[in-house]
Amino acid sequence: MFKGLVRTTVPLVAFGVGLAAFPALWRKSSWNQRKLLHTNDDVVRQIELLDEFQHLAKDANVELTYSSHTFPEQHHLSHVGVALLQGKDLHEIDPIIFVDHVQHQLTGFYHLGNKLVSQDGGIHNGIVATIFDEGMVYCGFPLLPSGRGVTAKLSVDFASQAPPNTTVVLKTRVVEHKGRKVVVEGVLETLAHDTAPVKIASARAVFVEPRWFKYFRWLQV
Repeated sequence: MFKGLVRTTVPLVAFGVGLAAFPALWRKSSWNQRKLLHTNDDVVRQIELLDEFQHLAKDANVELTYSSHTFPEQHHLSHVGVALLQGKDLHEIDPIIFVDHVQHQLTGFYHLGNKLVSQDGGIHNGIVATIFDEGMVYCGFPLLPSGRGVTAKLSVDFASQAPPNTTVVLKTRVVEHKGRKVVVEGVLETLAHDTAPVKIASARAVFVEPRWFKYFRWLQV
C-alpha cells in the first residue's frame, strides 16, 4: 500500500511543481520581437511598392504583421520559416502577413532563395508545403476557442515549381468553422510583375483544437 501511495503521490507532486514553475519561465520572453539575422531589403521595398500591398495596408479590417511576430520568442529557434531556413539565399525576408479578421482571409509575401531548391533546380515542394502549413494557421487558429490548435490534415496539390530567387504570394481563406474545427483553403503563386502569376500549388488544411487544450488556455505557448 505504501509503495502504491508513493508511486501515485511522487509523480503528482513533481507534475505540480513543474507546472507551477514552468509558465513563468516560459512566458518570460513571450511575444518579444526578434531581429532576424538577414533581410533582403531590396525585396522588401519592391513588395511595399506593389498596388496590392498598398491596398491591403490601407484596409481598416486588415492587420499587417510579420511571421516572426505571430508566435512567442521561445519558438523562434525551432521555427522553420524564420529560424532554421531563414538567411541569405534561403527565406530572405521575414514573411509579410496581412490578415483580414472580418473576412477571415490572409495574404502573405515570401521570398525564396537559391538554396531552397530540389535536385531539379526548382524550389523544393517541402518548402511549399511548409509555407502552407505555417501560413494557414494564422488564418485559421484565431477562430478556435483558445486561439491554438494542431494540424489534423494538410493536402497539397502541386501545379508547378517556383524558380529560385523568386517572391511568392500566399492567399488563404477560412471555408468552414465549427467548434474546435477550422478548414482553410489556399493557393500559392509567383508574384506577378510584367507577366501573369504562375500557380505553384493549392492546399486545404484542417485544424483542430484538442479537448484538453481548454485546461491550459492560461499558458502562453
